[in-house]
Amino acid sequence: MSINYSSILSRAWTIAWKYKVLWVFGFLAMLGGGGAGWNGGANFQPAYNYGSNDINNSNLPPAWKSFFTQLSQININTWIDIAVGVLCCLFLLAVILWVLSVIGRGGLIGGIVKADAAGNITFREAWGMGLRSFWRLLALRLLDIALGIAVAIVLFLPGAILGVLTCGIGFIPLCCGAIIIGVGLRLWFRLMDYAVVVENHRVGEAIGRAWNILRDHVGPAVILYLILWAVSLGVGFVLLILFAPAGVLIFLSVLPLISQTGALNVALLVIGLILLVLFMLVSVVVNSIYTVWEAGVWTFAYQAFIGPQQLAVITAANLPPAPVSKP
Repeated sequence: MSINYSSILSRAWTIAWKYKVLWVFGFLAMLGGGGAGWNGGANFQPAYNYGSNDINNSNLPPAWKSFFTQLSQININTWIDIAVGVLCCLFLLAVILWVLSVIGRGGLIGGIVKADAAGNITFREAWGMGLRSFWRLLALRLLDIALGIAVAIVLFLPGAILGVLTCGIGFIPLCCGAIIIGVGLRLWFRLMDYAVVVENHRVGEAIGRAWNILRDHVGPAVILYLILWAVSLGVGFVLLILFAPAGVLIFLSVLPLISQTGALNVALLVIGLILLVLFMLVSVVVNSIYTVWEAGVWTFAYQAFIGPQQLAVITAANLPPAPVSKP
């Protein structure tokens, strides 16, 4: 089956730019991505303790010296209580953001389908679509995590043995295999989302439906994945360029403190922080638009995969009936 990639990409951009209410759901959908790792070691002891004498002898402004001196006098047990409280709040916040991302994902996909078919979409309609598919999408997220952990364990144990026995050479095919399996799983679970939202399948049905579509259209799906991957790299590079002025100014403002050649340049720091805030706002908007466009690409690709006849049945079932004109 031939796929008109240019048509899919352009239609997705038209939807992403025309229906700006979807940017909100693009923002919500991207909340579930990413995450920083952590480094354990409760018994870690620093080789050097930065004490109050170091603060008083530094080139910091007097107000900063007073602030850091007060921090250095806080009891370690108080710091532990604060850290535990902050971690609990961060965990609760992460759960809330994850839930919102699942709702946003469903609302985004459903909103794109509704906007493309009916020519309009409201926040309330898209939010309702996200709530309608929430539990099924949540189940798929949990399944994704469980399967990812299982695959990692299965690959790690024999891979570690193979790597040691081959003096590291075995890690090369292992990494290649891990990339192929990872891409396959990403595509499979991505198509599950669209099977749930676009075709209103249950979880079990969506798993089988997504597998059949991926099996029959693996070539076009991989090509779209690579196209979107390349575009995401380009977007990331542009954002990195936009971040550069803020990063350079902040670095130059603290450089005298790092090299101990002078005091903190407050003016440069303030300007750098202002530019950093502006960059963060621009980054959120750009990533939200990109998320909408990416979801639009996969929505129209999914519609092409299932065929026009099945799409017509789905559209008729999900759109509200046309108003009946009174005589």
